[in-house]
Formats: sequence, C-alpha cells, structure tokens
Amino acid sequence: MVMKNRNKDIIQLISIFIIIILINIIGSMVYHRFDLTHEGRYSLSKASKKLLSEIDDYIYIEVYLEGDFPAGIERLSLETKQILSEFKTQNDFIQFTFINPTESKDDKTRNEILKQLYEKGLNPTNLQVKNGDSYTEKIIIPGAIVKFGANEIAVQLLKNQIASSPDQNLEQSIRELEYEFTNAIKQLRSSLKPSIGFLKGHGELDGIEIKDLRNSLTQQYSVDEIDLREFEVDSLGKPNLKKKLRELKLKKLLLIAKPKSTFENLDKYFIDQYIMNGGKVIWMLDATNADMDSLSNKGSFIASTLRDLNLGDQLFKYGVRINSNLVQDISSSKIPIPISFVNDIPQWELVPWRYFPVSIPTLNHPITNNLNAVKFDFVSSIDTINTNTKITKTVLLHTSPYSRLVNTPYEISLQKALEQPTQNEFNIQQAPIAVLLEGTFESLFKNRINKLSNELPFIKSSKPNRMLVISDGDIAQNQISRGVALPLGYDNYEKRQYGNKDFILNAIDYLLEEDALIAVRTRELKMRLLDTQKINLERSFWQIINLIIPIALVIVFGIFKHYARKKKYSNEK
Repeated sequence: MVMKNRNKDIIQLISIFIIIILINIIGSMVYHRFDLTHEGRYSLSKASKKLLSEIDDYIYIEVYLEGDFPAGIERLSLETKQILSEFKTQNDFIQFTFINPTESKDDKTRNEILKQLYEKGLNPTNLQVKNGDSYTEKIIIPGAIVKFGANEIAVQLLKNQIASSPDQNLEQSIRELEYEFTNAIKQLRSSLKPSIGFLKGHGELDGIEIKDLRNSLTQQYSVDEIDLREFEVDSLGKPNLKKKLRELKLKKLLLIAKPKSTFENLDKYFIDQYIMNGGKVIWMLDATNADMDSLSNKGSFIASTLRDLNLGDQLFKYGVRINSNLVQDISSSKIPIPISFVNDIPQWELVPWRYFPVSIPTLNHPITNNLNAVKFDFVSSIDTINTNTKITKTVLLHTSPYSRLVNTPYEISLQKALEQPTQNEFNIQQAPIAVLLEGTFESLFKNRINKLSNELPFIKSSKPNRMLVISDGDIAQNQISRGVALPLGYDNYEKRQYGNKDFILNAIDYLLEEDALIAVRTRELKMRLLDTQKINLERSFWQIINLIIPIALVIVFGIFKHYARKKKYSNEK
C-alpha cells in the first residue's frame, strides 16, 4: 500500500513537472501580458493597433539598450522590450532586436559605431556608475533606429529635459515609448512630411524664442518660415504675386505667432485665400502692448491697445473678436518680487501675478484631453460672433471662475501684486482665451471691390476647414536662460512645466486631422511613484519582514505537512 501511494506521488510530481515545462514552452512561443492596471497602461491604444494593422511589409527596429545598466536604464530597456513585444503581437511584420553598441573590445571599432549612430541622430549619454567607493563613466545610446525599406528614423528613447529631474525624465520616457515608436512608423510609411510655415514679416516670434517648439515640430513635420512681403520679380519687373500665393498654398498649416506690425491688404488677401483653399491657421495674437520688459526699469507702466494689426475685421468674418482688455485671474503663475530690503539687498519672494493666468483644461476634446495646465502671459478675452455660414465655435481654454477683465489703457504695477484680491472683484467666470473654429469660412473679400481679386485667383468660401485663435502671442514662446532655450511651457521662476507645448502640438495634429497621434500622445498614464522619504524610514522594517515571513511560511508548511502525513499513514495502518 505504501509502495502504491509512493508511485502515485511520483507520477503526480512528474506530471506537474511536465505541465510546467509545457507551459514554459508555450509561453516562450506566445507573448501575452495581462493588463490589470486601471488605465490600461500596459495595453496599446486603439490608434496604435489600427496603424499596426495596416502594415504589410517588414519594419525592423534596432534598440541600443543591451548591456549592464543601472536600475533606471535597465527598467527603460525592459519597458521598451515589452512595448515592442506588444507591437509584434499585433503584427508579425514588426521585427526588433536589442544591440550593445559598446561591446567591442577595440576602442577604434567602438568609437566608429558610436560616431555612426550619432550621425544618424542618436545622442550618447554619459552615466556615472558606482563601483564600490568609486565611480566610472559609461557611455550608452538610449535610442533606436526604425527601418522601413530604404528609409530609417532615429528615435531618442531617454528624455533629457533641463526642467526635469532624472527620475521625472525616466518616467516621461517610459510614458512616451508607445508614441515615439508609433510616430516613427507613421513617418516612415508617409512619403512626405506635411509642411508647416511660421509667418514672418510683421515682427513675429523667431529664432531662439520659438526654438523648442520648432525642434519638436521638425520630428513630424517639414518646418520653415514664409515672408509674405518677399517676392520674386517677373520678366516685367513686377512682384510675382501668383507665385507667392502658390508657395503659401504648399503649407498645410500656418503659425502666426505674436506679430507686432500692421498687416497690409495684400497680406490679409494671401492669408484669406490660403484659408479658402483649405489651409489651416493658428492665430496667436496680442491685443495689448503689455510686456514684462516694461517693468524691468520701474515698477509700473501703462498697458494700452497694441498698434492696430488690422486683423480685427478678418477674425470677425471668421467668427471671433479679440478684445482690447487684459485678464486678471486668481488662478495664476508666480513671479519674483522684492518684498523687503535687508542692508540694501532686496529680499525676493514668488508672488501670484494675476496677469499670467493658468488655464486648467476641463473640456473633453482631443486637443485638451489629459492636458496639463496651460500658462498665459497678458492674455485678452475672446468673443464669439455669429457668421453668415455655419461655424462651430469651441472654447478649448478659458480662465478660472475667479477672474476679471480690465480695459486698456490700464496701469500695471508690481506693488499691486502684493495686494490680496477680493472675490467680489474677481467675478468673471471662464472668459474664453483659446477658441477652435470649424466649418465653412466666408472670404473677407467677398462682395468687396478689390483689384487683387482680378489679379489673383479668388475663392468666395472654403470647404469645411479648421482654425484656432489664441489671444496671447507668448503661448508659443519658450523662456531663455543664459542663452539657452528652455522647454516650451517651462517656468524658470516656479521650476514648473506647463502644458503649452502639448497644447500647440495637439492643436496642430487636430487641425491636420492627425487624430491617431493625438490619441497616443494624450493617453493618461498615472505614474504611481513610491514615497522616497517613507522608503528610507521603513526600509529596515520591510527588509526584515520580507526575510522572515517567507522562511516562517516554509517552516509552518513543513510542520503541517509532516503532521498531515503522519496522521494519514497512522490511519492506514
């Protein structure tokens, strides 16, 4: 009887081993993860799945995150492997491999490989690796090359935002893995990048002022500048207006960022007919001359209406009016103000500056979903206007329920920032400051006697189109620190990153109907970070618990098993 039971136990044990081996074999052949997170962070978005389902030829991805790394980079490598495994599960045409670019023992070979990767667009990162009591420097390439046919794109996987800590950069990098690879695949499958133009010729933002936005746009779009006042001369010595209009029409979208001088009739005609032909426009306009530079020499100045840009009638025709006022909002960012002097040395303190409203998106819209708060500088309110054609007007961003409007001219003083606001004064609720217009636009020049319509092609109304009007030109301007452009939306005083860049990028994608990219970029992935202070305080306690409990469980199980077997065999006897 004892022998029979022993044989039965052996058969059961062998069966369990066989089942475990089979499960491992099947598991190695079929990749699947059970995503139990609330927001589905380990599952691909519908947009990515749709894009991957359309791939009908091999896409090869080389990831340069193989090797011995510190914990943070090792985690990035693991997350990258998992996201690409999800890609491959959706479509077998996705092939990926992990490579160690520094494994060669030969310095010359290793440096040549690093040089080639750098020339392809992958930036090396120097790591300080601790070995006992000393540190050694290690070069890694936290990136990938995505190849499709004869084309390839470099994907930088590790973010390096000046404004963020190493941990924040790592979390942001992991959060954007799906977007980075989806965007790269989409670009490779598109024959040409859509063309975007920054308008020039009216004192608009340029150079280092929009460097971060421009750099971000070049990853997905072909970006350049277009000056409506520069013309080629034809054989008769006249400006070639038709060629300038054709040049403008090649742009899928036009960015008008903080112009300061008047738009002539010809400028307006070009923009109007660009819109009538389906061109998209983001208007970022100031209505007043309010600027922080005016406070640099003295503590106050008079804000007045900006010299007429001559765009009011055009925007009115399309369905909005930017008012010549300034918004003050209790929900605002802060600026440093000297609150006292000690030994003639000013003592600075960050104080809420009501002229810099912080808009918290509340609308459920592709542009604003999961968007961080957006910061404005000296913004004006926007009114929506009834139009002859049906235009849908969507207020994407607005002030808080505790704001007020002051008409210009108006004195702006640093001293007033120290005064406590009263709720009775701030009683304007949600003044619009960014409005999306969608529909059929009517030409400003319709039913007007205008010689330009005789010289140039003229369309009276557009097909269904989109544009965005923002009553602040500074929304696109990055701050500058010691000659270096900071990330757009980063406030150097508060050391805080606002959502300005994501808002503009989402808006551009939406206007150009790149809805899939918006859906991936705006996915909400909550980073449930551990409390570092609590970890340090309770580290020893939990280490002891983790050491003792497993051993105690094994001992208890062994004692229970011993008495169970003893009781079983004593009954059989």
